[in-house]
Amino acid sequence: MPAKLAPDQSRGYLVPIGQNVRADSAMTIYRRLIAVIGQRPIVALIAAAAADDPVPEELESQLMASGASQVRRTTLSSRGDAEQRATLALVESADLTLLCADQPLRLSTLLGGTPLARLLRKRNADGMAVGGIGAGAAILAEHMLAGGAHGPTPRMGSVTLAPGLGLTNRLVIDQGGASADRLGRLLGALALNPFALGISIDPDTAGLIGADNVMDVIGQGGITVIDPTDVGHSNVADADPSGPISITNLRMHVLVHGARYDLDFRRPL
Repeated sequence: MPAKLAPDQSRGYLVPIGQNVRADSAMTIYRRLIAVIGQRPIVALIAAAAADDPVPEELESQLMASGASQVRRTTLSSRGDAEQRATLALVESADLTLLCADQPLRLSTLLGGTPLARLLRKRNADGMAVGGIGAGAAILAEHMLAGGAHGPTPRMGSVTLAPGLGLTNRLVIDQGGASADRLGRLLGALALNPFALGISIDPDTAGLIGADNVMDVIGQGGITVIDPTDVGHSNVADADPSGPISITNLRMHVLVHGARYDLDFRRPL
């Protein structure tokens, strides 16, 4: 569950961002994000990437060109780094924290249960925006989609879920988008958790989720929203360990730049 709000306090924005944000899309996404946060915000950039897959250096310059006053970055290489006073101070002074990773489990194993994870939840409840780029988007949710097989058909055992930061309990997030051919694993996650909305974010695309739980779509791709509210028959309880999953009566929306979606009432606006 998200951290409790203080009296008269609005929760900060949540911003899941697809992977492979190109320079032309970055300016659209980051300018809009920084504009809603406020003038000249301080950005904390927290990375957990493999040594041979560092966070792109141009990300810092893109954020500065989009209106950030400062970008302060750190890389997590051990759980101890998430307890360091200097790392916590980055988040305490930030107006926006962005999480980056090459895979969701690398970030969750370094963050889960640490003082940094607790601080991110508290600061978001106090109004700080938190975003995730690429695999960093998946960890924003309570149920993190950590991995799974490619393909359009969900199968038992083909999806891996792990605990996320819990900044929202309304979503399961796949940052791969339609081009990654991962619809099956998102459907599989919803078959196991039919109370959540599933969203799949294309590259060069972001969702901007405000305190009113309305998501604005920004960028050059789309966000696919899968709503299992009225889910019908599913064979999850009886399927073979690697067998295909049947799941019926789902509602799907494909939203592009300028579209808005109400996560509370589960409807496009």
